[in-house]
Amino acid sequence: MLMKERKILWSLVMVMPLLICGGGAGYASVSGVCSNCHTMHNSQAGTPMRAGSVEDPLSALLLNDCFGCHTTTDNVPFVGGYPFVRLGSGAEDDNCLAGGFFPPTTTEMGTGNNNDEHHGIGNTNEPAGFDITENTWYTGELNGLGCAGTNGCHGNETDLDDMAAIRGGHHDPSAYRILYVGNNGVVGYGAKDYEYAIISGKSTGVVTSGDDQNVNIYSAGVDDPSISEFCAKCHGDFHNESGTTDDCGSASPWIRHPTDVAIPTTWAIGDTGYPPDVDDYKHNPVGYDNATFDITKKMVTCLSCHRAHGTANNDLLRWVYTTQDAGNGADYGCLGCHDKQR
Repeated sequence: MLMKERKILWSLVMVMPLLICGGGAGYASVSGVCSNCHTMHNSQAGTPMRAGSVEDPLSALLLNDCFGCHTTTDNVPFVGGYPFVRLGSGAEDDNCLAGGFFPPTTTEMGTGNNNDEHHGIGNTNEPAGFDITENTWYTGELNGLGCAGTNGCHGNETDLDDMAAIRGGHHDPSAYRILYVGNNGVVGYGAKDYEYAIISGKSTGVVTSGDDQNVNIYSAGVDDPSISEFCAKCHGDFHNESGTTDDCGSASPWIRHPTDVAIPTTWAIGDTGYPPDVDDYKHNPVGYDNATFDITKKMVTCLSCHRAHGTANNDLLRWVYTTQDAGNGADYGCLGCHDKQR
């Protein structure tokens, strides 16, 4: 049986083609041999076909769940076009994908949800900045934070089961990374390598479109489901769309750091002639209206400071907050945008 399990997992990792939800004019879908991911009957010679010989079948007769496919015991987050969000013990800032990484073991997944390094899978804490009056779908406080559906981030807001919630999302995706605000797909265009090259230092240039695109282009503003509006489904008190006074305020003094708001053109990163470089995209990516790259119209998003899955830093930050030091010349983190304080 061990050999069969290894064959199943190896085929999922190495044979299953590129999994890209957002890259180019449309959202690329997965393709390849069906049996790499599905089984027609959950048994073979009386033995369950699901990885690990688990008897209970998964939705759509899948062989594995989210972490079953997106986990590796190695410390290489991107192999053969396949993204891993949970790595071995060596996961660190220059060895992750755009969304960051979850802890390597399930026993580490369910710790604090509000002040630690990751979105703790299985955690039942109320999300930071949670506004229960605006959230009518999230059930993670009861069931534990999950990857998708009513417990998690990806897929629809109606299915409890992860697999059911992302149904069709890999074959016929209609949203960036299978993310939705209500029935509306989040707008965005994804790097084919999930930003592995620029994060790891293997790329020195930025390509914002086409077959060689190596950065994610996030949506921002009020005219489309922005990436920050998506985060605000759970963290609503941390979200402010330009032109409103809800939660954050509309101008300084801010109650909370604004999102979906234009970066002043008098700042270095907001300069209309300043094209963000590799380090900017790693430490302080910005958003654009309708996810249309325009160096003259940059906006701050939740992901300008955080990575979605987790990091080695508190609060899922892209950098260590406590070492941000005004006057030392640093050009990333808080000082990446607030350049007058450098």
